[in-house]
Amino acid sequence: MPLPDISLSKSGQLQVVHDSAVTAVRVQPCFPLSDPTRFFSLLDHDGNEVCMIEDPASLNSEGEAALSSAIADAAFTIKVKAIEEIRNDIDLRIWKVVTDSGCRTFETRLGSWPRKLADGGVLIQDIAEDLYHIEDADAMDEKSRKLLWAFSD
Repeated sequence: MPLPDISLSKSGQLQVVHDSAVTAVRVQPCFPLSDPTRFFSLLDHDGNEVCMIEDPASLNSEGEAALSSAIADAAFTIKVKAIEEIRNDIDLRIWKVVTDSGCRTFETRLGSWPRKLADGGVLIQDIAEDLYHIEDADAMDEKSRKLLWAFSD
């Protein structure tokens, strides 16, 4: 299957042109930490995959630049240094953490669990789809480790 044309609209929205149809999309990195430069899913406003881009370098120069811009906008991974509190509230879990840029509170769904990474890190995705990365869970302070593992599957 040939790669679709990818560009930015005049308003800066990433779009895919396929068979003369233009679809506004958002980029979703498939492996944001383990392979951040490859494998991107382009999703329409309903969250349906329009296409998969394995390697941005395989696109034409305009498409690669447009995808690169969208990736930069979507790449919002927050580094967590410590966990101060995790509590359940109806259908959500409320996290109070210390990040490399200060204190922050975010929410996850009760059924959404932190993912352990092969390198010893942990990845948490909030309800806004922002990613919170703990580089080395074992190196965190005792309180943070106890809180994290109590809410890990």
